[in-house]
Amino acid sequence: MPLLTVTVTPGAFDPSAQARLARGLTEAAFEAESIPPEAGPRARGIVLIQELAPGQFYSAGEPADSLVRGVFASLQVSAGVLDGARKARLAAAVQAAAEAAAPDRSRPVVTSLEIREVPEGNWAQNGRIARLPEITATARFGHLVDALAPARA
Repeated sequence: MPLLTVTVTPGAFDPSAQARLARGLTEAAFEAESIPPEAGPRARGIVLIQELAPGQFYSAGEPADSLVRGVFASLQVSAGVLDGARKARLAAAVQAAAEAAAPDRSRPVVTSLEIREVPEGNWAQNGRIARLPEITATARFGHLVDALAPARA
């Protein structure tokens, strides 16, 4: 159930490229979280993209709108869903998704991904606290479903 908040640099991605970026980032997160290719679990995959206004991106204190295609993302995920290997694969997949979405190769694509692990008991959905076993049952994290399933008698 990825929730990605993404800021892109001014003019880096036109609307169709932003749509490609959203699809690529969503797929990268689904893969990292091992969410199956089914409509139900995937319906909660959310990407929010905002583009900086011209003149709002600086590097080394200098205007840098036209220097790179920047993708700066934050992923909120329940603690315990991603281990180190999954995080590393996700970082590589985010870079690949951003490069694939770029409309051309006139400037380098630069990504930054912050993975925010939300501690157990600190994620509220639809007005109530959602715990990892409940989130796992909904999202069907492939690597956690059996481990967090309630014990059967």
